[in-house]
Amino acid sequence: MIAALAGWVRRTPFALAMLAGSIVVLVASETMWRHQMAAEIAWTGYQAGDVWHGDWWTVATTAFLAVHPVALLLSAVILVGVLGLAEITLGTWRTVVIFWATQLAAVVLFTLVVEVGAALDLEWLADMRPATLLGPYAASVGALMAASRMISLLWRRRVRALTLGAALMLLLYVGHAQNLFMLLGALVGLVIGMAVLPARHPMPVARSTSREVRTNLAIVVAVFALGPLFSALAHVPVGPLSKLQNIIVNPVPSALQLEGSCSSAIKACSDIMHSAGILGPGGHLLALVPMLLLLACAEGLRRGNRMALWVAVYLHLVIGVMSAIYLQLFAGFGMPLLRGRRVLSISSTLWEVLPVVLVPFLIAALLLIFRRHFHIDPSPVLRRRTFVVMPLLLGGFVVLYAAVWFVEGNASGPYGFVGLLAGLPRILLPYPFPFGYGASVYPHGLFSTLLFSMGGAVFWLVSVLSVFGLFLSRRARGAVSADRAAAAELVRRGGDSLSWMSQWRGNNYWFNARGTAAIAYQAHAGVAVTVGGPFGDPGEFDSAAVEFLDYCAAQSLVPCFYSVTDGQWDVLQARGFRRAQVASETLLDVDSMEFKGKEWQNVRTALNKAAKLGITTLWSRYSALSTGQRTQIHEISEEWVSEKPLPEMGFTLGGVEELKDDAVQLCLAVDGDGRIHGITSWLPVYEGGVEKGWTLDFMRRNTNAFNGVMEFLIAQAVLHFKGQVPTISLSGTPLSTEPAPEHAEVSEQVARGGESGPAGPADSRHSPSAVAQHPLAALEGTSMARILALVGRTLEPVYGFASLANFKKRFQPRHRTLYMVYQDPLSLPSIGRAVGEAYMPNVSVRQLARLLRKA
Repeated sequence: MIAALAGWVRRTPFALAMLAGSIVVLVASETMWRHQMAAEIAWTGYQAGDVWHGDWWTVATTAFLAVHPVALLLSAVILVGVLGLAEITLGTWRTVVIFWATQLAAVVLFTLVVEVGAALDLEWLADMRPATLLGPYAASVGALMAASRMISLLWRRRVRALTLGAALMLLLYVGHAQNLFMLLGALVGLVIGMAVLPARHPMPVARSTSREVRTNLAIVVAVFALGPLFSALAHVPVGPLSKLQNIIVNPVPSALQLEGSCSSAIKACSDIMHSAGILGPGGHLLALVPMLLLLACAEGLRRGNRMALWVAVYLHLVIGVMSAIYLQLFAGFGMPLLRGRRVLSISSTLWEVLPVVLVPFLIAALLLIFRRHFHIDPSPVLRRRTFVVMPLLLGGFVVLYAAVWFVEGNASGPYGFVGLLAGLPRILLPYPFPFGYGASVYPHGLFSTLLFSMGGAVFWLVSVLSVFGLFLSRRARGAVSADRAAAAELVRRGGDSLSWMSQWRGNNYWFNARGTAAIAYQAHAGVAVTVGGPFGDPGEFDSAAVEFLDYCAAQSLVPCFYSVTDGQWDVLQARGFRRAQVASETLLDVDSMEFKGKEWQNVRTALNKAAKLGITTLWSRYSALSTGQRTQIHEISEEWVSEKPLPEMGFTLGGVEELKDDAVQLCLAVDGDGRIHGITSWLPVYEGGVEKGWTLDFMRRNTNAFNGVMEFLIAQAVLHFKGQVPTISLSGTPLSTEPAPEHAEVSEQVARGGESGPAGPADSRHSPSAVAQHPLAALEGTSMARILALVGRTLEPVYGFASLANFKKRFQPRHRTLYMVYQDPLSLPSIGRAVGEAYMPNVSVRQLARLLRKA
């Protein structure tokens, strides 16, 4: 800790110098100018127009000003944290230049915006003209935004989303001149960084993983959920959204306000002034309910919970509608009225509060646009329990309050039974009511008063905790935990190189009658696309494939065995199935491999280069990695995905989430400074409960990694697994049809579009005349070849499958063809759609159409 603190101090001299200057200025102001503090601040602090009036020095002096010790503490946090981080990233001299350049540009922009707003008679901006800007906030935030260009894409997005979101939230909810200045500083720093600094990731428009999309949406929801609270805490908030504090943070009148409008001599006023229901903490707690619900939704969004998504959308729609109703009824902003032939115009004030209604709707629309990134369902058991308990809790509270209300004699009040019904909304709804309404339904009696004041807050806090627990629970779509556990047990009995992928999210499971074999599949467009072949007891595979066909028939699903080997071809062929090559699996016989000879030159070069650079391999499980190493893996993955015009694929291609299984081995290329150059992951393959091989899945490299890092990692895997297992698989390369020698003739036929007949092209017992007997033979072969060729051309620039296949050839492998096995050629369009949805569930129709046009 001490060493880290010393390193931070050593690397941030400019930030510490600014802090020292601020301390000196505050101490001097307190001692020398105590009685003239306001005048000195006005003289040294910047106000709109100082530049035009010749007071140019205030551009610099205002950055050192803090009016009191609390402001100095906030400046210290910004300087040490925000500016210090920018200085560590950029270096001292570049930080100095960017800091003062941002300060100058932000001052000029602030002046222009305020003057233009005043010229347009915008009261909000015009009121900022006499305001004095104090502190280093804008320039420090701008320096951080500029420095974000030189950090990893993962943190660049998060820093920018959080910084811009917080600055925009403060401007809209608080609306002081300092908030506008800080937002302008952030924007200026962002532009300066893009103009003068080299980007670590040069992509102009980078794609995010689903994980990062969810994280950024959660930041947006959380930041704007806190906005009304900041507005309530601020001194005289004037921002366009400050009105929302009356809706989300319900203001409760203070005793002084009541004394000013209500005589204590009147008994009713005295009762109201001493009412826990009006002045107690219950009203404040109840007012926080919408904010707490939105914060719970933000955490659920970060975790990918679909229920959190829909609850957040619902809450924002409700807030938008309630904002419109509140402004219409209570705030005095009416829509245009038609009187005879005259139309009353809308006042400018309405346009200033229009964001109050629009912002919640915009956030809801944003959540709906990215809804495809949310795939986690809550626990069904917990969901049912919550939906039962919450209505019972509400009903119990209503019954209890009604009973106490009657027992304590409130029925004899001026409103009678109507007063009971009218009081329930005031107790339970966390929205503002006219003060007279709350006073008129206020009950009398100890327990009814306590329930009136605290009951709604307690009910909603329990409800928020219940909903939050529901958002934290999870069940992957299409999979029950018991089924996944049973499938995991069968995978360890036996399977092929893809069997471990059956445990990934999004898969359904079918088990044979005896529970000795299973098939994982995904259902899309009425097609059951399997994840490889059967797994479990090898002797049950053939019968399991046949039983699975009967299951699909009963469920009205079209069966499609995807990425399967020759294992069950005979039994499926007898049922009239056909097949087409969809991938070529690369196998390495590690025991016999030696990196000698001319054909291994690239591999030896990579090994030698890694040795010179001091790069070693680290074999580990994800759970055993340090926090820094996990963060680097996420950064590498995020940068890799950002280079693709389409999201990362799924189905049989794993991502970061699939690394977290403790059965998966990770191999990292790490240099002497702890920087990760590349990552590979290896999935176990079992036979009879014993590991018989490993399959390569995740393979990504740092953009600044040394050339040959992937060759180095795979060569190290060969050395690592030698003596442990006879064979490792570099997995199948999608849309690569490198045939095994025994299938060369088959491949040639498929390439000519000659596949047909129930027996398939590999069956030499069928003559060419038998092929021609099938009326759809020519259509089927031609269509299949064209579909595969189109998909291959489309995805090659995006995912580089052909390049990947060529890379794997460097290891002198043997190949095994993987097939798509189907029965009805008329189902090929549906099968193609189902396979596409399985691999790319997050791709929109517009993205796919754009990509197809480029093919």
